[in-house]
Amino acid sequence: MDGSVTSPRAVPRDVRRWAAPALTAGVALGGLAVLHAWTPGAHSFYPPCPLLTLTGFYCPFCGGLRATADLTHGDVAGAFARNPIVPPLLLVALLAWARWAWSRAVGRNWRPALGTRSTYWLLGFLVVFMVARNVPGWTWLSPA
Repeated sequence: MDGSVTSPRAVPRDVRRWAAPALTAGVALGGLAVLHAWTPGAHSFYPPCPLLTLTGFYCPFCGGLRATADLTHGDVAGAFARNPIVPPLLLVALLAWARWAWSRAVGRNWRPALGTRSTYWLLGFLVVFMVARNVPGWTWLSPA
């Protein structure tokens, strides 16, 4: 040995740009594949909703796994019946991921800007939705 130090090869810049969006997409697609293969209604290894277990009340996301599984099978009506906010929420998440991936590809660092007012509106909507889906007799909002 002559005492020289060699540094590891640097990861190319374009690979670093796509690494996080590709990893995120891979994890999401893996989760969707699990939901498609083992539907939550037929398999009991999925954890129950903690709020439903502790209080007996449906949270805003109760039925979300089953709604997502319905979407993987192409059943849009079934997904809306299980939880009407999940399909639009998944669409917004997909569009946000696409915007983030594109910004990384062109060398920008995009982060969604959700202001204080928007955050309060979103939280307020979720609280109203949770109350509405727990009103006795309003079974059309409860998870099917």
